[in-house]
Amino acid sequence: MSGRIFAFVALFVSLFAFAGTAQAAPAAQTPSPSRGGTALVLSVQYSEFDGNAFKATVLTCERGDQHPRRALACATLASAGTDLQAMQADDRACTFHYAPVEVSMFGFWRGQPVSEVHTYPNSCVMLAHTGALFDF
Repeated sequence: MSGRIFAFVALFVSLFAFAGTAQAAPAAQTPSPSRGGTALVLSVQYSEFDGNAFKATVLTCERGDQHPRRALACATLASAGTDLQAMQADDRACTFHYAPVEVSMFGFWRGQPVSEVHTYPNSCVMLAHTGALFDF
């Protein structure tokens, strides 16, 4: 697992390095992690019961980011913060089927560094707690 974390960190750093080589937009329109911007690498690793599937995306809360449910994911973070263990479950009913799902969130939320990893007992419980955040 630490190899995957290293790969994400390397990818995240390279994205910022590559972005620095592109033509810069006006400073007032470009969110920066040091000025309160958001840039999070989100990943989901499903268990062998779900085919060991692995998904990842980038969430910036800006137009054009890769997250298919950007607005809802950003609203979830705005209301609950970035502490995955503190996120409250919605009212959905989930089975007791044990098929662990590990989620991770690395980067910056409103300029603050974020490094969170949490394992849920199955994907239903994960979605109940995180809403649209890891629904991609």
